[in-house]
Amino acid sequence: MKKSGVDSPYVELVEIGVSLDLKLRRTHFAPPDLRKQALKVPKAAKIGKTKNITHDMAGSKLATVHMTKQNIAEMPQSKMKGSKKRKEDGNDGKVKKVKVSESNLDAENSMDTS
Repeated sequence: MKKSGVDSPYVELVEIGVSLDLKLRRTHFAPPDLRKQALKVPKAAKIGKTKNITHDMAGSKLATVHMTKQNIAEMPQSKMKGSKKRKEDGNDGKVKKVKVSESNLDAENSMDTS
């Protein structure tokens, strides 16, 4: 800024970098068949909308997954150690492991309550 005799400073702008002078030279369109060929976009370049995928405010992808209902009763479940019943063998005094199924447990519970 340069000094001036007024309260506001004197500002002079200097061009920096490349300066371009652009002119519009084409005043008419190409023939319709040539124009149509020039504006054609190949199918591979087109981006289709992907279903069930959205983006949140942070830019993370969110997707909706559609699945059939699952029947939990029919799903295989891992056997736990605590579900095994132990019996004592009379001869050695050792503990014998016996597998217990749900039907046996129901039968035993009904006998205990009656």
